Amino acid sequence: MMPFRLKPVYKEYIWGGKNLIASWGKSPESDTLAESWELASHPDGESIILDGELKGLTLSEAVKKIPSIVSKSFRAEETFPLMLKLIDTAKPLSIQVHPSTEYARRVENSNGKIETWYILGHEEGAYIYLGFNREVSREEFERSIKDGTITELLRKIHVKDGDVFFIPSGTIHAIGAGITLAEIQENSNVTYRVYDYGRPRELHIKKALDVTNTSPVDPTPPGKSENVIVRCSKFQAERINAPFTGNTNGNGFKFMICVEGECVFRCGDFECNMTRGSNVFVPSDCEFDYYVDGSGVILVSSQ
Repeated sequence: MMPFRLKPVYKEYIWGGKNLIASWGKSPESDTLAESWELASHPDGESIILDGELKGLTLSEAVKKIPSIVSKSFRAEETFPLMLKLIDTAKPLSIQVHPSTEYARRVENSNGKIETWYILGHEEGAYIYLGFNREVSREEFERSIKDGTITELLRKIHVKDGDVFFIPSGTIHAIGAGITLAEIQENSNVTYRVYDYGRPRELHIKKALDVTNTSPVDPTPPGKSENVIVRCSKFQAERINAPFTGNTNGNGFKFMICVEGECVFRCGDFECNMTRGSNVFVPSDCEFDYYVDGSGVILVSSQ
Protein backbone atom coordinates (compact mmCIF):
# COMPACT_ATOMS: atom_id res chain seq x y z
CA MET A 1 0.00 0.00 0.00
CA MET A 2 1.34 3.44 -0.98
CA PRO A 3 1.48 6.43 1.38
CA PHE A 4 -1.35 8.95 1.42
CA ARG A 5 -2.27 12.32 2.87
CA LEU A 6 -5.11 12.80 5.37
CA LYS A 7 -7.68 15.58 5.48
CA PRO A 8 -7.87 16.77 9.09
CA VAL A 9 -10.94 17.29 11.26
CA TYR A 10 -11.41 20.87 12.50
CA LYS A 11 -12.74 21.51 15.99
CA GLU A 12 -13.74 24.93 17.28
CA TYR A 13 -14.08 25.46 21.03
CA ILE A 14 -14.49 28.63 23.08
CA TRP A 15 -10.75 28.88 23.73
CA GLY A 16 -9.55 28.51 20.11
CA GLY A 17 -7.16 30.94 18.41
CA LYS A 18 -6.12 32.08 14.94
CA ASN A 19 -2.58 30.68 14.67
CA LEU A 20 -3.45 27.38 12.98
CA ILE A 21 -5.19 29.37 10.25
CA ALA A 22 -2.58 32.12 9.88
CA SER A 23 0.59 30.05 10.19
CA TRP A 24 -0.27 26.36 9.69
CA GLY A 25 -2.33 26.36 6.51
CA LYS A 26 -5.61 25.30 8.07
CA SER A 27 -8.86 26.54 6.53
CA PRO A 28 -11.92 26.01 8.74
CA GLU A 29 -15.24 27.71 8.06
CA SER A 30 -14.88 29.87 11.19
CA ASP A 31 -12.25 32.56 11.77
CA THR A 32 -10.77 30.76 14.78
CA LEU A 33 -9.66 27.15 15.24
CA ALA A 34 -9.00 25.30 18.48
CA GLU A 35 -7.89 21.88 17.21
CA SER A 36 -6.94 20.26 13.92
CA TRP A 37 -7.20 16.50 14.28
CA GLU A 38 -4.53 15.44 11.80
CA LEU A 39 -4.69 11.72 12.57
CA ALA A 40 -8.14 10.69 13.76
CA SER A 41 -10.20 7.52 13.63
CA HIS A 42 -12.84 8.26 16.25
CA PRO A 43 -16.65 8.62 16.38
CA ASP A 44 -16.14 12.30 17.25
CA GLY A 45 -14.00 12.94 14.17
CA GLU A 46 -12.58 11.05 11.19
CA SER A 47 -9.61 11.89 8.98
CA ILE A 48 -10.37 11.31 5.28
CA ILE A 49 -7.84 9.78 2.88
CA LEU A 50 -6.89 12.11 0.02
CA ASP A 51 -4.80 9.85 -2.26
CA GLY A 52 -4.56 6.44 -3.88
CA GLU A 53 -6.89 3.46 -3.97
CA LEU A 54 -8.41 4.35 -0.57
CA LYS A 55 -9.16 7.96 -1.53
CA GLY A 56 -12.40 9.23 -0.03
CA LEU A 57 -12.57 6.65 2.77
CA THR A 58 -12.37 7.60 6.41
CA LEU A 59 -9.39 6.22 8.26
CA SER A 60 -11.70 3.85 10.16
CA GLU A 61 -13.15 2.51 6.90
CA ALA A 62 -9.67 2.06 5.47
CA VAL A 63 -8.27 0.07 8.39
CA LYS A 64 -11.33 -2.19 8.45
CA LYS A 65 -10.85 -2.86 4.74
CA ILE A 66 -7.05 -3.33 4.89
CA PRO A 67 -5.95 -3.83 8.54
CA SER A 68 -2.32 -4.39 7.48
CA ILE A 69 -1.88 -0.66 6.88
CA VAL A 70 -1.71 -0.37 10.69
CA SER A 71 0.52 -3.37 11.40
CA LYS A 72 0.96 -7.07 10.59
CA SER A 73 -0.97 -8.08 13.70
CA PHE A 74 -3.75 -5.46 13.61
CA ARG A 75 -7.28 -6.89 13.26
CA ALA A 76 -10.20 -5.20 11.51
CA GLU A 77 -12.33 -5.20 14.67
CA GLU A 78 -9.70 -3.36 16.72
CA THR A 79 -9.68 0.38 17.42
CA PHE A 80 -7.03 2.44 15.64
CA PRO A 81 -4.44 3.16 18.35
CA LEU A 82 -3.43 6.84 18.02
CA MET A 83 -4.60 10.38 17.53
CA LEU A 84 -2.51 13.43 16.69
CA LYS A 85 -3.85 16.95 17.09
CA LEU A 86 -2.57 20.45 16.50
CA ILE A 87 -3.92 22.74 19.23
CA ASP A 88 -3.98 26.54 19.46
CA THR A 89 -5.15 28.40 22.56
CA ALA A 90 -6.25 32.03 22.63
CA LYS A 91 -7.71 31.38 26.10
CA PRO A 92 -6.83 28.80 28.76
CA LEU A 93 -8.36 25.35 28.65
CA SER A 94 -10.26 23.93 31.58
CA ILE A 95 -8.45 22.20 34.42
CA GLN A 96 -9.01 18.57 33.47
CA VAL A 97 -7.95 14.95 33.76
CA HIS A 98 -8.18 11.82 31.59
CA PRO A 99 -8.93 8.36 32.98
CA SER A 100 -6.91 5.19 32.57
CA THR A 101 -8.01 2.66 29.98
CA GLU A 102 -9.20 0.31 32.74
CA TYR A 103 -11.51 2.98 34.19
CA ALA A 104 -12.60 4.36 30.82
CA ARG A 105 -13.58 0.93 29.48
CA ARG A 106 -15.53 0.14 32.61
CA VAL A 107 -17.30 3.50 32.92
CA GLU A 108 -17.27 5.06 29.43
CA ASN A 109 -16.88 2.06 27.08
CA SER A 110 -13.85 3.85 25.66
CA ASN A 111 -10.08 3.94 25.79
CA GLY A 112 -8.29 5.96 28.42
CA LYS A 113 -5.78 8.60 27.49
CA ILE A 114 -2.04 9.04 27.83
CA GLU A 115 -0.73 12.06 25.91
CA THR A 116 2.40 14.03 25.10
CA TRP A 117 2.61 17.74 24.30
CA TYR A 118 5.25 19.13 21.95
CA ILE A 119 5.34 22.94 22.11
CA LEU A 120 5.39 24.47 18.61
CA GLY A 121 4.85 28.13 19.47
CA HIS A 122 4.11 30.35 22.44
CA GLU A 123 3.45 33.91 23.47
CA GLU A 124 5.61 35.55 26.13
CA GLY A 125 4.69 34.31 29.59
CA ALA A 126 2.64 31.35 28.35
CA TYR A 127 2.37 28.41 30.74
CA ILE A 128 0.74 25.07 31.39
CA TYR A 129 -0.49 23.36 34.54
CA LEU A 130 0.77 19.81 35.00
CA GLY A 131 0.12 17.79 38.14
CA PHE A 132 0.11 19.02 41.71
CA ASN A 133 2.88 21.12 43.23
CA ARG A 134 2.83 18.97 46.37
CA GLU A 135 1.09 15.93 47.82
CA VAL A 136 -2.58 16.68 48.45
CA SER A 137 -5.43 14.67 49.90
CA ARG A 138 -8.62 13.82 48.04
CA GLU A 139 -10.50 16.02 50.51
CA GLU A 140 -8.22 19.02 49.87
CA PHE A 141 -8.50 18.47 46.12
CA GLU A 142 -12.30 18.38 46.29
CA ARG A 143 -12.43 21.45 48.53
CA SER A 144 -10.19 23.46 46.17
CA ILE A 145 -12.51 22.68 43.26
CA LYS A 146 -15.53 23.91 45.20
CA ASP A 147 -13.92 27.15 46.41
CA GLY A 148 -12.11 27.95 43.14
CA THR A 149 -8.55 27.68 44.50
CA ILE A 150 -7.54 24.61 42.50
CA THR A 151 -4.84 26.43 40.50
CA GLU A 152 -3.00 27.22 43.75
CA LEU A 153 -2.34 23.48 44.14
CA LEU A 154 -1.09 22.88 40.60
CA ARG A 155 2.42 22.90 39.16
CA LYS A 156 2.72 25.90 36.83
CA ILE A 157 5.35 25.57 34.09
CA HIS A 158 6.31 28.38 31.71
CA VAL A 159 6.94 26.94 28.26
CA LYS A 160 9.30 27.54 25.36
CA ASP A 161 9.29 26.22 21.80
CA GLY A 162 10.57 22.65 21.60
CA ASP A 163 9.52 21.68 25.13
CA VAL A 164 8.00 18.22 25.48
CA PHE A 165 5.70 17.15 28.35
CA PHE A 166 4.36 13.69 29.16
CA ILE A 167 0.89 13.46 30.72
CA PRO A 168 -0.02 10.00 32.07
CA SER A 169 -3.68 9.19 32.60
CA GLY A 170 -4.85 10.46 35.98
CA THR A 171 -2.67 13.59 35.81
CA ILE A 172 -4.48 16.90 36.38
CA HIS A 173 -3.47 19.39 33.68
CA ALA A 174 -4.37 22.36 31.50
CA ILE A 175 -2.93 24.26 28.55
CA GLY A 176 -2.75 28.00 29.18
CA ALA A 177 -3.45 30.79 26.70
CA GLY A 178 -1.06 31.68 23.88
CA ILE A 179 0.28 28.21 23.07
CA THR A 180 0.39 26.15 19.88
CA LEU A 181 1.32 22.50 20.32
CA ALA A 182 1.15 19.03 18.84
CA GLU A 183 -0.58 16.43 21.00
CA ILE A 184 0.26 12.78 20.45
CA GLN A 185 -2.20 10.59 22.34
CA GLU A 186 -4.09 7.37 22.69
CA ASN A 187 -7.24 7.21 20.58
CA SER A 188 -9.67 8.63 23.11
CA ASN A 189 -11.80 11.74 23.60
CA VAL A 190 -12.73 11.22 27.26
CA THR A 191 -12.05 14.33 29.35
CA TYR A 192 -13.19 15.13 32.88
CA ARG A 193 -13.32 18.88 33.55
CA VAL A 194 -13.00 19.98 37.18
CA TYR A 195 -12.67 23.77 36.83
CA ASP A 196 -13.49 26.01 33.85
CA TYR A 197 -13.04 29.62 34.98
CA GLY A 198 -16.78 30.16 35.30
CA ARG A 199 -17.57 29.19 31.70
CA PRO A 200 -20.97 27.50 31.27
CA ARG A 201 -19.79 24.00 30.44
CA GLU A 202 -20.39 20.68 32.16
CA LEU A 203 -17.99 19.62 34.90
CA HIS A 204 -17.24 16.00 35.83
CA ILE A 205 -16.06 16.32 39.41
CA LYS A 206 -17.07 12.93 40.81
CA LYS A 207 -15.35 11.01 38.00
CA ALA A 208 -12.30 13.26 38.23
CA LEU A 209 -12.02 12.57 41.94
CA ASP A 210 -12.13 8.85 41.15
CA VAL A 211 -9.23 8.91 38.69
CA THR A 212 -6.89 11.77 39.65
CA ASN A 213 -3.40 11.08 40.98
CA THR A 214 -2.97 13.62 43.82
CA SER A 215 0.81 13.23 43.97
CA PRO A 216 3.23 15.39 41.94
CA VAL A 217 4.32 13.81 38.65
CA ASP A 218 7.50 13.96 36.59
CA PRO A 219 6.61 15.49 33.19
CA THR A 220 9.83 14.22 31.54
CA PRO A 221 8.87 12.05 28.56
CA PRO A 222 10.04 8.42 28.84
CA GLY A 223 12.58 7.27 26.28
CA LYS A 224 13.59 10.82 25.29
CA SER A 225 16.88 10.99 23.34
CA GLU A 226 18.47 13.02 20.55
CA ASN A 227 15.65 12.57 18.01
CA VAL A 228 13.04 10.71 20.07
CA ILE A 229 10.78 13.10 21.97
CA VAL A 230 8.80 10.30 23.66
CA ARG A 231 8.70 6.52 23.73
CA CYS A 232 6.07 4.94 26.00
CA SER A 233 3.95 1.80 26.01
CA LYS A 234 1.28 3.31 23.72
CA PHE A 235 3.22 5.39 21.16
CA GLN A 236 6.48 7.00 20.22
CA ALA A 237 7.39 10.18 18.36
CA GLU A 238 10.57 11.52 16.78
CA ARG A 239 11.54 15.01 15.64
CA ILE A 240 13.72 14.51 12.52
CA ASN A 241 15.48 17.12 10.40
CA ALA A 242 15.28 16.58 6.62
CA PRO A 243 16.84 15.15 4.58
CA PHE A 244 16.31 11.59 5.80
CA THR A 245 15.14 8.22 4.55
CA GLY A 246 13.41 5.24 6.11
CA ASN A 247 10.86 2.46 5.80
CA THR A 248 8.25 0.67 7.85
CA ASN A 249 9.52 -2.89 7.19
CA GLY A 250 5.99 -4.08 7.93
CA ASN A 251 6.46 -3.22 11.61
CA GLY A 252 3.76 -0.56 11.91
CA PHE A 253 2.59 2.65 10.27
CA LYS A 254 4.35 6.01 10.52
CA PHE A 255 2.49 9.31 10.56
CA MET A 256 4.47 12.39 9.53
CA ILE A 257 3.62 16.05 9.96
CA CYS A 258 5.84 18.95 8.95
CA VAL A 259 6.39 21.33 11.87
CA GLU A 260 9.05 23.63 10.35
CA GLY A 261 10.30 24.63 6.90
CA GLU A 262 9.59 22.88 3.61
CA CYS A 263 10.44 19.49 2.18
CA VAL A 264 9.42 16.92 -0.42
CA PHE A 265 8.22 13.43 0.48
CA ARG A 266 8.84 10.62 -2.05
CA CYS A 267 7.97 6.94 -1.88
CA GLY A 268 7.67 4.72 -4.95
CA ASP A 269 5.59 6.72 -7.42
CA PHE A 270 3.99 8.85 -4.68
CA GLU A 271 5.33 12.38 -4.15
CA CYS A 272 4.06 15.44 -2.32
CA ASN A 273 5.36 18.77 -1.06
CA MET A 274 5.24 19.33 2.69
CA THR A 275 5.04 22.70 4.41
CA ARG A 276 4.18 23.47 8.01
CA GLY A 277 0.99 21.58 8.84
CA SER A 278 1.19 19.07 5.95
CA ASN A 279 0.90 15.37 6.77
CA VAL A 280 1.64 11.96 5.23
CA PHE A 281 0.57 8.51 6.45
CA VAL A 282 3.01 5.70 5.58
CA PRO A 283 1.21 2.34 5.83
CA SER A 284 2.87 -0.54 7.62
CA ASP A 285 2.58 -2.67 4.48
CA CYS A 286 4.30 -0.10 2.24
CA GLU A 287 6.91 -1.99 0.17
CA PHE A 288 9.16 0.97 -0.61
CA ASP A 289 11.66 3.11 1.24
CA TYR A 290 10.58 6.73 1.69
CA TYR A 291 12.73 9.82 1.17
CA VAL A 292 12.24 13.25 2.73
CA ASP A 293 14.32 15.95 1.05
CA GLY A 294 14.67 19.63 1.85
CA SER A 295 15.13 21.68 4.99
CA GLY A 296 11.97 20.84 6.89
CA VAL A 297 11.51 19.35 10.35
CA ILE A 298 9.15 16.37 10.55
CA LEU A 299 7.36 14.96 13.58
CA VAL A 300 7.11 11.19 13.03
CA SER A 301 4.64 9.30 15.25
CA SER A 302 4.04 5.56 15.47
CA GLN A 303 2.58 2.92 17.74
